This record gives sequence, structure tokens and C-alpha cells, in this order.
Amino acid sequence: RLGHSVSDTSGLGRAASLAAQGMADDLDSEIEYTLLNKRDAKVYQVPPAASASGHMAGDWKEAIWHGSVRIVGRGKDLTIRLVNTGTGELFAQCVIPDGDYEKYVERVVDSSRYWVLKIVNGQRHAFIGFGFSDRNDAFDFNACLADFKATFVDKAREAEAAITQPMKDLSLKEGETIKVNIPGKGGGRQRRDEQRSSAGYAGGAGFGGLLAPPPATSVSCVQAAPAVPKVAAPKAASVPATSFQDDDFADFQSAAAL
Repeated sequence: RLGHSVSDTSGLGRAASLAAQGMADDLDSEIEYTLLNKRDAKVYQVPPAASASGHMAGDWKEAIWHGSVRIVGRGKDLTIRLVNTGTGELFAQCVIPDGDYEKYVERVVDSSRYWVLKIVNGQRHAFIGFGFSDRNDAFDFNACLADFKATFVDKAREAEAAITQPMKDLSLKEGETIKVNIPGKGGGRQRRDEQRSSAGYAGGAGFGGLLAPPPATSVSCVQAAPAVPKVAAPKAASVPATSFQDDDFADFQSAAAL
């Protein structure tokens, strides 16, 4: 009995874990999140549109309901719920598949605070007037719808379009060729030779990089340098012989003779 009770307990534990996992999966697939919650919302009975341009809030009579509006999201779907403020009871809701709110929420032509909501119930639908007394609440309501569509719907459509877009055929057709210039191969050597020749280098084989020798000069082109006339050196001035007839020198000679 103890063994059976243990086995039964383990079976119940597995069943409980499986049930909890299943409930968690269901909650994840049906999770809702609130995007906007505003009070002082009004609902009006909408008469037929007087013109093809759209509905006009000036034609509506007194409001038939006051309460709160709550916008919730689930996946790509959006829901506008009109709830009684005191009891929380649902008055009406507008379900917007894929967040494409332009088909279900139509702005009136004479005010920025009122819209016409399309309420769908199976195969039947009805139109009701909806709006706010405060202009800021109306702005937040409209911005919430636009942000949801831009974030969850438009981006998803762009991603799907990018995936389904056919790939471009980049293969070469018959007879087509591709010319590729690789640096340092073929054309690079030719360019270097052209640069050398333009810079004045010799292009002969085996003498690349050397300066070309000067052209040979013929003998006939060489002219003899003109002869330089010789200039006679000036002659030294002759000094006349001095006759040593002075008295002192005569005295010296006479003394030497003695």
C-alpha cells in the first residue's frame, strides 16, 4: 500500500505539472496588456451622415452614456472597451483585428475630440458616437491607436514583405564577362613603367632605373677656343750706376790700402 501511495503521489505530481504548464501556455497565448485608461468618456447615438464627407459631432444630441474607456492589446489585436466607472461592467467594446483601426474608428469632420466606433457582433454591426470632454484625453486616445499600429502592425508587414520579396538574379547571362583589376597584378607594372618613362628614366631592358647617357658630340661640332695673345712682361726700370765719389767712402778705401 505504501508503494502504491508513493506511485500515485508521483503520478499526481506529474499531472499537476502538466496542467500547470498547459495553463501557462494558454495564459501566454491569451495575455492582455492595458495601453490606455481614461475616464469621462461619452457615447452618443449617431444619426445617418448628412454628407458624403463623413459624420459631424454637431448633429449629435445629448450623450446616452458616461463612463471609462480602456484600450487593451493582445498580440496584434486591439480592443476598445467602454466600462461603467462604478461597477466595472462592460457597456460595449470595439474589437480591431491586426490593429488596423482606420476601418473601425472614424474621426468626425468638425472636431478632434469625437469619433464614430464600429461595434461588430458576429454578422451584425452598429455605429456609436464616442468622444471626450478634455482635448488632452482625445489626443492620448488617438496617439495610442497610431502607436500600436506603427509598432506591432506596420513593422510586421514590412518584415513579411522583405521575406516574401523575390531574390534578384545576379548570375551572369550567356556571353557576359566580368573584368577585375587586382592591385599589383599586370596593370600595376604597366603603370609603373609609364611613370618611369614620363619621369625621364631609360626604358631599355636590363638598365631600368638608370639615367640615359648624354648624346655623343661630333668633332665637327667642337670649335677651337680662340688663341689668347701673349702680353710681354714689363721691363724692370734700370737703376743708373752710382759713382761712389763720396768723401766718406773715399776715406774708407784709402784706409784699406794702408
